[in-house]
Amino acid sequence: MNRIVVYQSKTGFTRQYAEWIGAALGCEARPIKHISAQELKQYEGVIFGGWIMGNMIMGLEMIRKEIPCNYIVFAVGISPKSDVLIREIKEQNKLGDTPFFYLEGGLCQEQLGVVKRMMLKMVKKSVLKKENKTEQDLFMARALGTSFDHSDETFIQPLVDFALSE
Repeated sequence: MNRIVVYQSKTGFTRQYAEWIGAALGCEARPIKHISAQELKQYEGVIFGGWIMGNMIMGLEMIRKEIPCNYIVFAVGISPKSDVLIREIKEQNKLGDTPFFYLEGGLCQEQLGVVKRMMLKMVKKSVLKKENKTEQDLFMARALGTSFDHSDETFIQPLVDFALSE
C-alpha cells in the first residue's frame, strides 16, 4: 500500500513518533506544512499525527478538509495513557470510527513560547486549587512546569500492526 505519515509537531515528540512509524512501515514521514493537498490525495493510506492541547489534536482539521476518510490518527500528549483519556480525546475531536492511537510523549518547557508557558502555569495553579483531585489532576500538578520525555518507540506497535493489517 502506498502510504505516508504526516504530522504537526510543536516540541519534537510528535515528529519523533512520526519518524518511528514511517520507518516501521517503510514510508515517508513529513510535516503537514510541507505537503500539499494534491500530494496527499496520491496516497492510499494517510497516517496523521498531532500534538494535544486541551484534548484537541492540533492539525487534525487540516487533514479532515483534504481527506474526508481513510486515514489513521495518532495523538501525542503528556498524560499517561488511559481508557478515559482516549475516550475524551475521541469524543472532543469527533473521531467516531476513525482508527485512533494515543502515544505518551513529553514536555519540553524550553521549546515553548512565553504564552504557552504562562498558560501551563495557570492550568497547574487551577489544578492545585481543586478540592477532589483525580489521579490525572495529581499527574498534571507534578508534570506541568517541568521538562520530561516519556516517549518510547514500543508504543507505536499497535498502530503499526493495525496499518499493516489494512
